[in-house]
Amino acid sequence: MKKIISLLLKLAITGLLFWWLIEQVDGKELLRFYNSIPKGIILAVLGLGMMDIICQGFRYVYAARLLMPPFTLRQAVISHFSGFTFRLMLPASLGEVGKTFLLPGTTKQRIFTFMIDIFYATGIMFFFFGISTWLLYPHMWYMLAFCFIYLVLFWIYRLFKENTAFKHYVPEHVPYLKIAAVNISLTILSYTAYISQFWLLLRPYAISWFTQAKISFFILGVGAIPFSFAGIGFREGAAHVALRPFGVPAEVAVGTTLLIFFINVILPAMVGVLLLNFLSPIK
Repeated sequence: MKKIISLLLKLAITGLLFWWLIEQVDGKELLRFYNSIPKGIILAVLGLGMMDIICQGFRYVYAARLLMPPFTLRQAVISHFSGFTFRLMLPASLGEVGKTFLLPGTTKQRIFTFMIDIFYATGIMFFFFGISTWLLYPHMWYMLAFCFIYLVLFWIYRLFKENTAFKHYVPEHVPYLKIAAVNISLTILSYTAYISQFWLLLRPYAISWFTQAKISFFILGVGAIPFSFAGIGFREGAAHVALRPFGVPAEVAVGTTLLIFFINVILPAMVGVLLLNFLSPIK
């Protein structure tokens, strides 16, 4: 019953956020913005989206190779793209853990592989979110606390490992440093692609790449609030608020964020649906 109430609550929050965004946006202006984007820019943004998806895939597969039994390239591709599909099925992207169950291995190996992959990627995002929020809004100096997220997450990890049944899910001889080095490097490349997508689409407003990086991490951090499906509504609202001081209309801010979300999440999720239906042994 609690799960149903939680699901309905998050559906309601997502709906309310979208209603608020619709009130802020003129539909005709939104379509005019999309029609004004040069084809070359669209292709470049698509290419950067592909780079983002590939970096995430390599990051996940590298950890899976070290922590799980051998699997084929086909299994890896299906598992990776299905993660985008599962991400949209449950609030806070929790459904993404389902992708690990498309690879061979035990439940322990699958859950730990997902958690360690998310651990480093999430830590990087919140680290830059804290710095970026402070740089954009100096009076919010307390947001710098997010820079210590790795320490907090590590402390929670150790606490759970030593005092709860979670210790049964931790494999022996985990190569933490190897996974961290590859994960962090690929995560930074992934975020570089994401920032560049915004920068290209918003070039008419003369926002520097560094400033756009701050705005993008602010959007990512707010979008990580686990009260809607895949951050829908929070992310677009954050873009509207953060880009307004730079003269970016609501239609452009929301439209840019939705377009990037479509390219980076919806398109690979659609690929995931096709792979699950036609190539995966699990239907």
